[in-house]
Amino acid sequence: YHAKDLGRNTYSFFTEDMNREVSHRVALEEQIHGALTREEFQVSFQPIIDVKTAKIIGAEALLRWQNPALGSVPPEEFIPIAEQTGLIIPIGQFVLTESLSKAAKWQERYDKSFRLAINFSPRQFRDPKLVEIVKKAIDDAKVPRTTLELEITEGVLMSGHSYIDDAISALNQLEISIAMDDFGTGYSSLSYLRNYPFDVLKIDRSFIHELSTSAEDRELISAIVAMAHGLKLKVVAEGVETREQLHYLQSLECDYAQGFLFGEAMSADAMEALLVNKKQPIANICPTNRGIAREEI
Repeated sequence: YHAKDLGRNTYSFFTEDMNREVSHRVALEEQIHGALTREEFQVSFQPIIDVKTAKIIGAEALLRWQNPALGSVPPEEFIPIAEQTGLIIPIGQFVLTESLSKAAKWQERYDKSFRLAINFSPRQFRDPKLVEIVKKAIDDAKVPRTTLELEITEGVLMSGHSYIDDAISALNQLEISIAMDDFGTGYSSLSYLRNYPFDVLKIDRSFIHELSTSAEDRELISAIVAMAHGLKLKVVAEGVETREQLHYLQSLECDYAQGFLFGEAMSADAMEALLVNKKQPIANICPTNRGIAREEI
């Protein structure tokens, strides 16, 4: 199978590393069954800030898995297995319900316009009950439908199946925002922006990472922001870690940003602590911002 993954018509020598990898995958598959029932999954939140005002306007919900036998399992390891086994459907429902419940509380206590971004996988879009599930979750949480922003990657759209188009159209008619995630890493993103009702474009962190050293990345980001604004889309820059990166995004009039500069993925309680202090300068509400001062925003 390893040889097939390399393109077939080749061969590979079996190694101990391969044996460990296979054993680890088997352990993941064994443990992920029942993990939801055992309440091993948790939803973390990473704040999204308005670049102009430096205030928190929402958060991205991120799934985390803490297993007694395996410890903390990275999403890049367990999400593909959840996809292949179909467990991503109930797990996705858990993330949706749990995060909307928190958003409802934060809207009531701190900010009525608080928004919630959730990443939806290709397997979830193949679920014929997707729109019904999303609608029910929003209604049960008693939040405005504009609260929710669904992030999808190019991988969701590449299949070209009509049911995906239908689902995106139905979700858009419900006034749910649709965001193109990881923009710039695929091959046909421009045509997708033209053909689908996107509201938000998220610039992939790989472009932001090299901002201070790469003139090419700066030019690309400038072009992406200008293009998105020309299409009436809001722009979110992911992976913002330094003041220099933030300053450059400000100069481009980028709308929103998220990253370690403003806070890592955190528990609901930690997120609420940030919201309690939302009117203070960002230097005071973001302990991981490395000393950024209000006047520098």
